[in-house]
Amino acid sequence: MNRILNTEVNTGDSPLCSERREPSPVFFKVLVVDDEPMAVKAIGRIIERSCPAFCVSGEALNGRDALRMIEETRPDLVITDIEMPVMNGLEMARRAKEEDLDLCFVVISGYQDYEYMREALRTGVLDYLAKPIVPSAIIAMMERVRENLHRMFYMKRNSMLRSISRGQTVPERDLQKYFRYKRFYAALVRENGLPRRFSRSEEPELFGTEEEVFCVYGRDSMEQLFLIPALLLEKETIESYMDKIVSRQRQKDSYVTLLYYSSPFTADRIGERIQGLYHWLNLLCTVGKQQSIDLDKISRSAEEPQSREDTEGIISEIRSLLKTKQKDKARARIQQAYDQWEKQEKPLFWLESTSRLLMQILNPESGSEDRMLEMEYLLEDAFYYATDMKSLRENLLSILYKYSTEKNDRPKVDSPEFFSAIEEYLKEHMGEQLSLPGISDEFAISQTYMSRLFRKYAGQSFSQYLTKIRMERAKQLLHDNPGMYVRDAAMLVGYQDQFYFSRIFRSYTGKSPADFIKETEDTR
Repeated sequence: MNRILNTEVNTGDSPLCSERREPSPVFFKVLVVDDEPMAVKAIGRIIERSCPAFCVSGEALNGRDALRMIEETRPDLVITDIEMPVMNGLEMARRAKEEDLDLCFVVISGYQDYEYMREALRTGVLDYLAKPIVPSAIIAMMERVRENLHRMFYMKRNSMLRSISRGQTVPERDLQKYFRYKRFYAALVRENGLPRRFSRSEEPELFGTEEEVFCVYGRDSMEQLFLIPALLLEKETIESYMDKIVSRQRQKDSYVTLLYYSSPFTADRIGERIQGLYHWLNLLCTVGKQQSIDLDKISRSAEEPQSREDTEGIISEIRSLLKTKQKDKARARIQQAYDQWEKQEKPLFWLESTSRLLMQILNPESGSEDRMLEMEYLLEDAFYYATDMKSLRENLLSILYKYSTEKNDRPKVDSPEFFSAIEEYLKEHMGEQLSLPGISDEFAISQTYMSRLFRKYAGQSFSQYLTKIRMERAKQLLHDNPGMYVRDAAMLVGYQDQFYFSRIFRSYTGKSPADFIKETEDTR
């Protein structure tokens, strides 16, 4: 068979899978098991000729040999006869499952027996075919299996990326199984501040869609981790590729931190590289500072911890001023400190922990649990939405001093009618670039107070609410307008990048725009 070797796809060690007819982004390895050698060869020929998403990685004539080959070749799919000597197909499938081997089974039998089928399903078999084998039946069955495997690989990759983002270790064997390309690039895009830590569960995660060849994961909608097969970039650099993504997705009045590794790496280093991106994000993300950094070239000195000596001196001063009831001087000293930290370009992670310390000093007895909870939410919102140090400083001071600058505004704006006006404005302008600072300016109130209004009347953050109304509008557009392009729906609800919109849509609805459109068409 004439095949083109694809050196960019991780094929495993099997010689049967070392060559492909064409460069396939992902293909699945198949072990064929039958006590009739001619049947094994026939099934293998059909797969190789008519099922380009699969390759035959091994052949066995009984269940015992098949178990050994499963350990050696790690197939994704086992096609097995049921009735065989030494060990039958169902017993072999059961033992493989007991050993927690992550693979799928299709059983073939010459018996039309319900008990066989029921036992097969109980063992976790994916599909069932009756003999005699008809090529068209195998081809149709393999397409069903391909869809199931594709979905399973997609979910497994998402699960592993989530685990890695939480600092957990993923076995190297699993990385190589589910990330099939031989070499990857990794990049992390963060818009504005760092992810929430106190109320992190409120922000839905972001995942790429099943249709995308590269992997995308975000701890929230303001972040995207890209794992890109080197083969896809061809001669383009990762920096150039990511710059184009940032330019399409960046909102006005925002700043972006782009971190990437310019040198490709193998699948076994995925966990190390991703955790490195998150580590450096905490060290380098700075309020209002647009950055694009190649982590392969960064100096190790940048990793030195931030000194707390100057902070300790400031904290000591503020404590003394508060003890002597010099509140105005304490406030002036805090404002001076934030000015100093802006000039020093203190990282956001450091700035947030220091601000929490100040909050504890200024409000040692914050009152009720609800009050403390509200202050935590507002502090996180201040860092999450801040686009420059000036607005962050103002918002932090209002929070640290229990919103004293806004007391006079409360009667006229803290009402359902006022919040309804904000909601109407967002719905009428959702096709435009919207931000919390921009909306706050439009309604002439501080960002801190605007955040409080969304928490009080919408029961969620500004970003969650904006995503909700945009996605509900997008669903309506795609449902009511058959044939509408996804990119057009994305533009109408405020997203310039169709792929980013699709990831947000999937995060919100649980399905891609393509699946949503198909379901809508099926119900018409």
